[in-house]
Amino acid sequence: MVKFKTLSIIMAVIVLMTPLFSPVTAEAANEVEIRNKIVSIASAEVGYTGTSTYSKYGEWYGYQGGWCTTFVLWCYSRTDQSLGTSLYGTVIPSGGNCNSMISWYENKGRYHKRGDGYTPKAGDLVFFDWSGNGSSQHVGIVDYISGSTVYTVEGNCSGQVKAREYTASGSKPYNNISAIMGYASPEFSRVSNGSSNKITVKKTTAPKTTSEKAETKKQTTTATKKTTVTTTKKTTEIIKAEKLSLTNESYELKIGDTVQLDYSIEPKNSRAVVEYFCDEEGIIDVKANGDITAVGTGNATVVVCANNDIYSQCSVTVGNAVGEVTALSPETTSDSYSSQEDNSTVPNAEGLFTKAGININFLLNNRPLCIIIISIIIAVFATVLIIKILRKARKK
Repeated sequence: MVKFKTLSIIMAVIVLMTPLFSPVTAEAANEVEIRNKIVSIASAEVGYTGTSTYSKYGEWYGYQGGWCTTFVLWCYSRTDQSLGTSLYGTVIPSGGNCNSMISWYENKGRYHKRGDGYTPKAGDLVFFDWSGNGSSQHVGIVDYISGSTVYTVEGNCSGQVKAREYTASGSKPYNNISAIMGYASPEFSRVSNGSSNKITVKKTTAPKTTSEKAETKKQTTTATKKTTVTTTKKTTEIIKAEKLSLTNESYELKIGDTVQLDYSIEPKNSRAVVEYFCDEEGIIDVKANGDITAVGTGNATVVVCANNDIYSQCSVTVGNAVGEVTALSPETTSDSYSSQEDNSTVPNAEGLFTKAGININFLLNNRPLCIIIISIIIAVFATVLIIKILRKARKK
C-alpha cells in the first residue's frame, strides 16, 4: 500500500512539472530586423552628452575612458535584450579597442578596407583613421548609404552621440570619406533565422498630392511676403566663419598638467559654435571650454571644430610627471604605451563569470532552458525528500 502511495506521489510530481519540460521556442529575428534594430537603438541615443572620458555606456561596461567602442558594444547588447539574440561576444567582440576589433574581424574574414568593393550595410561597424597613420582612432555604426555618401551614428564625438555624414567633397579629414579606414560586417546569419536583401537604408516620405502641393505653395508665398515685410524693417546679416586657427600647433605636457587651447575665427565678427575632440583615448581629457588635461603618457591629436564645418588641430605629447618613480620598461616605449591606452577597455563582470566556468551570455540568452534545468533539479530533490518521509512513516 505504501509503495502504491509512493508511486502515486512520484507520478503526481512528474505531471505537475510536465509543463516545465515542454520545449520553449521563440521566433528568431532575421538579419534585416537585427540590422535595423541596431541602427534604431543607436539613433535613439543621438544627442546624449557625456564627456570625452565619461558616459553612461562606460557605467554599463564597467570602464570609464574614451567610449566610442563601448557605445557600439552597448547598442549590440541592447539589441540582444530587445530581440533575444546573442550578438554580444558572438558576432562582435565583448571588448577591446578599435584596432583589436579590426584584427578580430580580419581573422574571421569579415573586415573590408575602404575601396575594396564592399558596400556597407546598416548595422555594420565603420572604422576611421583621421591622422592617416594607418591606425584606427575611432569607430561608429553605419546608418545607411546614399550614393557615395555614408551616414553614421557615433559615440564620443566631442563627448556626444552624433549622427554624421561623410562625402567625397566633405571637409578633410573629419567629414570626408577618405577618413574611413574600413568596415566590419558582423556575421548576423549565425544568430538569425535567415537573411533578406531588403535592408532599410533611408526613410522616405510619400509624394504630395496636387492639392497639397498647391497649399504648400500658397503657404510658402505667404511666408515669403511676411519675411519681406519684416526684413524691410530690420535686416540682420549672419556672417559665416571661414577660417579657424590655433595659437599653438603642439604642446608638451606632464601628467596632471592642464592648458587651454587658444584659437581665432575669421572673419572676427562671424558666429561659430566651437567643439573639441581627441583622436586618442586615455592620454588627455578635453573639456567643453577647450581645457585639456594630461592623464596618460603618449601622443594625441586634439581637433577643434567650428560649426561642424571647418577644422584645425594640434598635437599633444604627454610624459610622466616630474618625480614619478615608476617608469616605462625598456621594452615599452611611449608610443607602444599610448597604443595600449588608446580606446582601451577593462574586464567586466562577464570576465569574472568566465573565470568561474560560467558562460553568462549562454545563461542570458537561454533563460527558458535554464528554467527547465532548475525545475528538474527541484523536482528530483522534492521526490527524494517525499520518499524519505514515506519511509520513515512506514517504519513507525
